[in-house]
Amino acid sequence: YSKSAVITSMGHESRRGEVDTIKYIVAQLGIRIHDMRDDEKARCDGGDVMYTGRHLFVGLSRRTNQEGFEFLKRALVADGELNESDVVAVPPVVAGKDVLHLKSAVTHIDERTLLAPEGPIGDAVLDSMGADTRGYEAIRLPDVLSCNAVVVNGHVIAQDSECDASKSIVSELCDRKGLGLSFVDTSELAKKDAALTCCSVLLGI
Repeated sequence: YSKSAVITSMGHESRRGEVDTIKYIVAQLGIRIHDMRDDEKARCDGGDVMYTGRHLFVGLSRRTNQEGFEFLKRALVADGELNESDVVAVPPVVAGKDVLHLKSAVTHIDERTLLAPEGPIGDAVLDSMGADTRGYEAIRLPDVLSCNAVVVNGHVIAQDSECDASKSIVSELCDRKGLGLSFVDTSELAKKDAALTCCSVLLGI
């Protein structure tokens, strides 16, 4: 279970106060807190941070900078949560350009399986992550929105995309992996460039 947490300093100034409630709740759980806002230069959005269970990938973007990555790495390695080699900075080849955040283009459903879009965007993000050399199987989907999914206790929550091909691939994948699956309507979230991962705070407790 998680022994420590990092409260981030979000890239857009208008959103930085959002983390106050999260910090209060995490403190009630007795989890050690590192507050990134103590570092004036560090910035990090949760949408750029993906922990697969083996690696912590941190996408550098317009919302997440090198100082934010270094803060995360320093805090979690010092607490014994991760080894230095497990914390990976992902260059901004996609995040902040083709998509807003790293997890806008790639998420995971287990410790070795990633969802990523077909085409140049998927190629670029997987290559920048070193996904193949780190032992990940990448499931490529025709629709980039379908690549944003959340897994909780062996159950995948996926976007109810209009792309039937993507939904079919995800369904077959979950059947093969023995995972539960629910599709949810995120059309209202999409109007503000939000997605499932934007609405999720997952705690290993």
